[in-house]
Amino acid sequence: MDESIGIRERTRGAMRGELADVALRLFEERGYDETPVDEISTAAGISPRTFYRYFGTKEDVLFADLPPTSVDLSELLTEHLSKLSPWEALHQTLRNVSERMQTQRGRWSRLLRVVNTSDSLRAGHLEQHMNLAQTLIPVIAPQLEGPASSSALRARVLVHTALTCFDTAFSHWAEHESDIEILDAVDIAFATFSNATPETR
Repeated sequence: MDESIGIRERTRGAMRGELADVALRLFEERGYDETPVDEISTAAGISPRTFYRYFGTKEDVLFADLPPTSVDLSELLTEHLSKLSPWEALHQTLRNVSERMQTQRGRWSRLLRVVNTSDSLRAGHLEQHMNLAQTLIPVIAPQLEGPASSSALRARVLVHTALTCFDTAFSHWAEHESDIEILDAVDIAFATFSNATPETR
């Protein structure tokens, strides 16, 4: 990669992070629905036009970094599928996401509180998960034995169950001041279903 491109990308990433922090603070103080992009831009010292260079919508300020959609899960999952069963590959893929989050419990806790205060944000979060599942199902389905119709159904069940395990573990970890760590929470959530998971190879 050209060094100048790398610098630009790092600068862009830093600016996105700063805008996300400003927006999160305002959402906590005033409410998500009550905080327009103009106010976020003013607080960050930029114009609304510049804001939209970094985020396509106001929702994106929160959802761009909200796990697990903040990383390329299809690529991670494909890598794990070369060595693991589909269920365990999903587990390890989402465990990788968790490793990147474990030092920022306070930030994720704040973000979830904001999401849970807005019907539109909760709906947007659910839509993101549905879209994510649609990208992972075709990756899993070819790894499952049996007729294509059966494999497609089983892939949907596995992917949606895995995302539910992750989301539940993530929410528990972020919302509760307990001794459990995110990696342990994810492992416990997946283990809850592992014995009930059918043979997938």
